[in-house]
Amino acid sequence: MRKKFFNVAGPCKKDIHYFVERPINLESLMELIIDQKYFIHHAPRQTGKSSLLIDLCQKINKKGEYTCLYINVEGAQTTRNDVEKCNNIIIREIYNRQLTYLSKEDQFQYDASYEFSEYGVQLYLSDWARNSKKPIVLIIDEIDSLIGDGLVSVLRQLRSGYDTRPNAFPHSVLLNGVRDLRDYRIYSKSEDKWLTGGSCFNIKSDSIRLENFNFEHVKDLFDQHSREHHQTLEKGLVEEIFRLTDGQPWLCNALGDMLCFKLFKEKEILTLDDLKIAKEKLILRRDTHIDQLYHKLETEERLRNIVMPMLLGNQIFNAKEEDLQYCKDLGILKNTKKIEIANPMYKEILPRELSNPVSQGMAIEESDYYKDGNLDLHLMMNDFVDFYRENVTGQLGFFYNEITPHIMIMAYLQRVINGGGEIHREYALGRRRLDVGVFYKRQKFAIEIKVKRTERSREESLQQTHNYMDLLGINEGGWLIIFNQDLSKPWEERYHQENDVVYKGKKIIVIEM
Repeated sequence: MRKKFFNVAGPCKKDIHYFVERPINLESLMELIIDQKYFIHHAPRQTGKSSLLIDLCQKINKKGEYTCLYINVEGAQTTRNDVEKCNNIIIREIYNRQLTYLSKEDQFQYDASYEFSEYGVQLYLSDWARNSKKPIVLIIDEIDSLIGDGLVSVLRQLRSGYDTRPNAFPHSVLLNGVRDLRDYRIYSKSEDKWLTGGSCFNIKSDSIRLENFNFEHVKDLFDQHSREHHQTLEKGLVEEIFRLTDGQPWLCNALGDMLCFKLFKEKEILTLDDLKIAKEKLILRRDTHIDQLYHKLETEERLRNIVMPMLLGNQIFNAKEEDLQYCKDLGILKNTKKIEIANPMYKEILPRELSNPVSQGMAIEESDYYKDGNLDLHLMMNDFVDFYRENVTGQLGFFYNEITPHIMIMAYLQRVINGGGEIHREYALGRRRLDVGVFYKRQKFAIEIKVKRTERSREESLQQTHNYMDLLGINEGGWLIIFNQDLSKPWEERYHQENDVVYKGKKIIVIEM
């Protein structure tokens, strides 16, 4: 029999995938189901929502008290405002899932009479509930994939039948998606106005968010792999995976797949160095999960208005609460009061994706910057100054002009990664700077990146660089890079470099341009 493996696409199948039990979520969901509630379950994409709900459905049916059915309505997305067509696809989905997953005595027949009504879903569910020997629990996945009048119709039909439950309508309904229903903004073509999800479905009793894996979940995931494939992870490796991902389930599984199967399948003991290689390979592979992050950043202004200032180290004062919640629902920000990027992997992915177009167009060789086994950051920075001078006023079509200098220097520094080093980025939110740590073998460099808006204190900037060097435990290798926002001045007036600044015992190179 084939051994199990990490799941990186679609819902988990327990017979072939490692599966992490999350009992707290199951218990809270069951309490709502027993109490005949109609409610929302939501979380960012690829966090294990569907896997958990399919497992819940199987467990409910195994107990025999209810008839539970899981359906996925994404197939009706293309119907948009065609309500009848949307209803037909959903009814067929319900019936097909019954044939696949329910016993014959729990199935309900399907006939064409339901197809020619704008209330087909409601009629079918009512007839099924009346003829069912057990109360029906219906789990509707990808509810937020529906659009326009199709979505409005489904929500209103569920609301319309709600008061006849459980004898003539499902005992409990769970709607699953990325966002809480209250945050939906739906355009109804038939009514020619925008509606809120809450107004269409005001019977919602609760909203449950599925959080990331905790450390014990991540440990369980990799323990399953170790038992299945007799591969050992060195001490501290699982802790580092949890730190990098903050328990984001897809990232955990994708790192595991890359580390344990794609790269080091035959290795008996996996190390932290192996994990660094796997992390880099995963980022460079640009799976759909990672591409979606960049696509959202590229196409949605309200998301850019929050993320871009964070990359600059700016304080976010005027963000709308609904926009912040949107970023949290997408999983880009942590689901906490503090505004911060969701995990260290995303902190690295976002600026790298933004800098990729620039990086691809650079006609340089990484090997130029390595001499006698060391990184020559001085040479790299000298070349970057020339590159910046020639290209900063060119056609660099970034969506947020103020971040252009940061993108350009990140693209250049990324060559360090390509040569086998590491870059750590620290977002100094509210302090108007970006701290970048560059590591190559035993070398460490602290780079402070700032945009000059006013004649702020040089002392303050040097102190910030000093503090970051302290954090890295170094007394030399400090760089303070200040970009002048006013590009109307001649280059000779903007460019200034000091190579021998000593501030409170720390050696710092200052470049202003």
